[in-house]
Amino acid sequence: MALKHGRAGKTLRNKLGKVAVVLGMMGFSTWLIIKISVPWLAPVAPLLAALVIFRLLEDKDVSRNISALSKGYAGEAYVGKVLETLPSGWRVFHDLDLGGENVDHLVIGPGGVFSLEVKNYSGKVTATPNGLYNKGERQDKIVKQAWRQSHKLRELLGVEVVPILVFVGDELEGSRVGRLMVKRPRELVPFFRNLPKVWEYKEFLEVVRRAERLVK
Repeated sequence: MALKHGRAGKTLRNKLGKVAVVLGMMGFSTWLIIKISVPWLAPVAPLLAALVIFRLLEDKDVSRNISALSKGYAGEAYVGKVLETLPSGWRVFHDLDLGGENVDHLVIGPGGVFSLEVKNYSGKVTATPNGLYNKGERQDKIVKQAWRQSHKLRELLGVEVVPILVFVGDELEGSRVGRLMVKRPRELVPFFRNLPKVWEYKEFLEVVRRAERLVK
């Protein structure tokens, strides 16, 4: 099994926790206000507090935010588990801090260094030599994100870092956007295991030490 560093989806999990705390506080505040201001409604205060939370969850922006965070966390956690099944000799880093943004996963092993950006999209994702599309809409932003993160990591680690987009979702067609690889979770372990060795163990350990400083 690969040695892991950090926890997959930690940043998104923390954001979901903060949302839950805010909703809980609003529900508690509603209950407390009713109990103090309208004592005769105290028996039904918990029900009214729950109704407030329910109405908040019905708000489109709130619902969309929670859904996006939940799907993102589920995707990162799943891919993290898959990567951890790599054989010994590989290191898997989760949720690396680049200062203002996070790298979902970093894989370091005999075959090189790879940064993975995970997306959990619904609908068909199509990777073509000229662009990436989800439900027919062009997704240039995440392509640029993958390259930007790999370039930042190259500066921090001092080695070439190969970016990979990983899609956890309904359907994926194609395997590359230009030079950027696009893969399903089930393709990752066979891909890494079949790579030829590209460096010596001493160099590998030095890059691992540098990467450890980026784990939250």
